[in-house]
Amino acid sequence: MNDDQIIINKLFRDLVKVYSSSKTSIIALQAIIDALDHLECSYDELKDQVRILSDQIKNTQPRMFPLDNLMILFDKESGSHFQSRDIDSTKNGLKTLFKSYLDRLNDDLVKLTHHGLKCVEDGDLIVIHSIEENVELLIPEAKKQGKIFKILILKQDFETTGHVIKILDKHEIDFQVIPEYDLVHYFGQVNKLFIGAQALTLDNKLICDPGTSNIVSECHLNNIPVYLFLKSLKLSHFPASEQNIKKYETKEHHGGIEYKEIFYSNDIVELKLIDHIIMENGETSIDKIHDFSIH
Repeated sequence: MNDDQIIINKLFRDLVKVYSSSKTSIIALQAIIDALDHLECSYDELKDQVRILSDQIKNTQPRMFPLDNLMILFDKESGSHFQSRDIDSTKNGLKTLFKSYLDRLNDDLVKLTHHGLKCVEDGDLIVIHSIEENVELLIPEAKKQGKIFKILILKQDFETTGHVIKILDKHEIDFQVIPEYDLVHYFGQVNKLFIGAQALTLDNKLICDPGTSNIVSECHLNNIPVYLFLKSLKLSHFPASEQNIKKYETKEHHGGIEYKEIFYSNDIVELKLIDHIIMENGETSIDKIHDFSIH
């Protein structure tokens, strides 16, 4: 793995701590468009740099959806823009293509929020724990529409939980923060768990933020409905084993003892544990979900 790949991997992993994977993809697309504006190179160099960028994005650890799928589309659709050999015409064509992906992402988010609003009802106590589309868009919009509900935040790392708190506070949404392991004391009060995902794999596994697997399993065992909010651009063509989940190994010390600590960048959750799947076209069933994959 070269240095550029290592840098882009870390950049994406850092961004998804404070933004949804959709917002991270939007930021990346805008950065690509800006880079094309300032890039000075020959036609052949442009073609080579675009290929390298596409390959790097499609090989991040973990895979970054929906951007991963958008680059697959880009590989198929960009060929016609490399036929004139005119550098300015080619750059403008590529920028138009990336802007169309931005428009699609934003349009999908508006539709996902619209359908998701039906899942928020007066009197709800909704469990959340990470930054995804339901936190950035759905919950604030439900508040704006006058719905009366409360959020129970399961505390994760300081950076992620702090960003969730800022979003809810900004929109004057009633919330409470508890340690993840204390959720068991609230099963008589909470009535929904809202989650997002970075991807849904070909073998029906959800690639989620750390901690999601335990939370979903606990809610499933206690009959708390689990709502998944997922865009079709996050449907992966690869199984869970090929999602490039990052494995970390660090050396730690305690009481004079050195030991190795191992952890992973993402959780894997079985799709069958989800009760409601909300997509940009509305609620769908497990057996129909892969019909919406890009081709």
